[in-house]
Amino acid sequence: MRKRRIMAMTLAAVMAASLTACGGSDKGTTTPAPGQNQESAAKDSGADSAKDSAEGKNADSAEGSGEQVTLTYWSWLPTVEQSGTMIADFEKANPDIKIEYIRTEQDDYFEKLQVAMASGTGPDLFGLTTGPMAKQYAPFTEDMKGLADQYLPGWDGIISGTAVNQCVTEDGHMVGMPLLVAGMTDLLYNKTLMDECGIEKVPTTYAELKDAAEKAKAKGYVCVAAGAADDWINSDWFVQISNEFEKGAVYEAEQGKRPWTDQCFVDTMKAWQNLFSDGIFEDGALGVATYPDARDQYFFARKAVFFMTGSWHLGPVSPSAPEIQGTEISNQKDIIGMSVFPSMTEDGTICGTSGVDIVLAVNKDCKEKEAAMRFVEYMSNGEGQQYWVNRLQGAPVSSEIQYTGTVDGELQQQSIDEVNDYVSNAVGNRKLVNSEIETAIQVAMQNVAAGADPAQELKGVQSVADSQ
Repeated sequence: MRKRRIMAMTLAAVMAASLTACGGSDKGTTTPAPGQNQESAAKDSGADSAKDSAEGKNADSAEGSGEQVTLTYWSWLPTVEQSGTMIADFEKANPDIKIEYIRTEQDDYFEKLQVAMASGTGPDLFGLTTGPMAKQYAPFTEDMKGLADQYLPGWDGIISGTAVNQCVTEDGHMVGMPLLVAGMTDLLYNKTLMDECGIEKVPTTYAELKDAAEKAKAKGYVCVAAGAADDWINSDWFVQISNEFEKGAVYEAEQGKRPWTDQCFVDTMKAWQNLFSDGIFEDGALGVATYPDARDQYFFARKAVFFMTGSWHLGPVSPSAPEIQGTEISNQKDIIGMSVFPSMTEDGTICGTSGVDIVLAVNKDCKEKEAAMRFVEYMSNGEGQQYWVNRLQGAPVSSEIQYTGTVDGELQQQSIDEVNDYVSNAVGNRKLVNSEIETAIQVAMQNVAAGADPAQELKGVQSVADSQ
């Protein structure tokens, strides 16, 4: 964690001194080449013109010089398994473009991208999250609105305006194109193991969650597999649960309108601490990453009844999902579902938060922007977007895309409906914008989980806020 803060400060210094990133010199290891519609925006005449324009450009380019353009693309999504199909399909439709994709697990990706950008060896296209990360890398990105207006006419009548707004900085710079919308926090649950343990229903309150933990432990299982080594999922949880204790308070505090030492935040931190002290999470959760550790070594390995994640991970509710093939939960034909994380408040209030899950940015020094925008369109309003939505990777940002995949899981449709309901009725964004505040909260959460006093740790968060 300290290493990441140092790297972030180093990158900030480099940004201030010189913006010299260039597209695509780091080759690394390349990988060759889903959730229903949350927006009901009507299709306008720009939809057809956007597609016609793209098709014309594809034909003109393919019939041109015959030279193939290579674009480097870094991200944590798509997964290795997804990218094989997605990139191959794009390259088949665009034979004049080759995508060299380098995929890295999310936390490692953040560090890898920092180093590359600081040294001027960043890729042509790269994934970002909204909030602090988007703000941090904005100087390295081409304004997506300008690119989309130029190459994808009519795009703004197709792509969710709410999602787009989350990709725009305070000065009006659109850092990238939103690709998927996701909600926090969720539990993937193994209904087969629940039945074995005598857990009669998916917990909706903390009392029910504690009872489930006792029953799971009695049968030799972990209750909730959590990747608490990951700062991003911890702070996402904090934002969501603090809204349960007092709706909207976390956003007011970020704006300096109330102190971080208020009781609702103390209660949120105490609730977080209880997940560790009451044995809800696995032993050593602070040293476990969400991906691949908590997922693969606990939930997929059939050692945990629940797995803390977000709505982007709906895929395993389908028994035919490629992600779970060969895993123990698949081999045992377990029934998998997804539900929102239980309420941590005494009155049982459950609030969902949501936001853009991934943003596709174009490096400002990318030499092949027309080619890059063809890939952006494919991922945001083309077959790439459709592929992701059908894999239940997230909710679409395009009004022209909706789930058309197979429903073959016993709890699949129920899970999709429940997740879509809370995502569409989310009380606010799952991400904070202020990177210093977010980091301070993440540090405090790590300390509280290890036994520190919540109220004292929140004083540290307030000190960071006061220093700004």
